[in-house]
Amino acid sequence: MIITVQTVLNRLIEPVGYLEPTVDTLKSGRLNADVRKVAVVFMATYAVIKQAVESGVDLLITHEPTYYNHMDEVEWLEGDPVYEKKRMLIEDSGISIFRLHDYVHKYEPDGILIGMLKMLEWEAYANTEKMNLLTFPTDEQHTVRTIVTHLKSKLGVDSMLVVGDPEMPVRRFGLMPGASGGRSHIEYFESNKIDLLIVGETSEWETNEYVRDAVDMGLSKALIIMGHQNSEEAGMLTVVEMVRDALPDLQVDFIASPLAVKRI
Repeated sequence: MIITVQTVLNRLIEPVGYLEPTVDTLKSGRLNADVRKVAVVFMATYAVIKQAVESGVDLLITHEPTYYNHMDEVEWLEGDPVYEKKRMLIEDSGISIFRLHDYVHKYEPDGILIGMLKMLEWEAYANTEKMNLLTFPTDEQHTVRTIVTHLKSKLGVDSMLVVGDPEMPVRRFGLMPGASGGRSHIEYFESNKIDLLIVGETSEWETNEYVRDAVDMGLSKALIIMGHQNSEEAGMLTVVEMVRDALPDLQVDFIASPLAVKRI
C-alpha cells in the first residue's frame, strides 16, 4: 500500500469530517507526496524541523503554528531573517507540515484532553459527560500543593504558577489545557462550582485577578497555571496512537521539545 500525505490526513480528519473554516491546513509539501515516516509534535520549531528532516521524516504533524501567529500568515514576516531561515529549511528539505489543532480538539473526547488525562493518570477522576471536570474520591486527601507536586512530577517540570492558598483542600476541580481565555475560565468556576481550575495560560489581568479577588473575599478558590506547552504537549500522543493504529506499516515518532521560556 502506498501511503501519501493525503492518506494520513484522511485518517486525522475522518472522526470529525471536514471543518470550514479551520487553521488545520497543509503548511508545506504536497498532498500526493509519499510518506514513510511521520513525526508528531506540539510545536514545529526550527530545531524540531531540523531534527525531523535529519531523521528522514516525510510528514510533520504539529499542534501549534509554524510561523508565530494562529493563522500562519507570513506576509508580515517577509524579509525577517528568522522567518526566512526557517522557510528555507522547510522548502529545501521538501518536508510536509500539517497543522492539527481544530480537528484534534473536536475529537470525542477531545484528543488533547484525553491525552493529558492519561499522562496525569487522572482518567478515573473525570466526569463521563464532561471530562475536564474532575472529582477526587472522598478517601483521598489533596491540596493545591500536592496537585502541583503531582503535575511537576508527571510532566517533568520544576515550577508552576499558583494563585490562592497552596494548602487549600481540593476535591472538585477543572482541567482546561491551552488558552481558552479569561471569560471561559471565569464562567467555568461558577458553572461547575469547583475549588480549583488548572489551565495552560492566562492573560494575567483576567483569570488571575478574578481568583485573587475571590480569595480576598474569603472564598475557597485557586488557580494553577501550567504553561501552554505543559498543558497540551502530551495530548498529541493521542495522535501518535491514532496514526499507528490506522497505518501500522508507517513509522510514527513523537518529538518532544524543551520549553521556550525558562525561569532564571
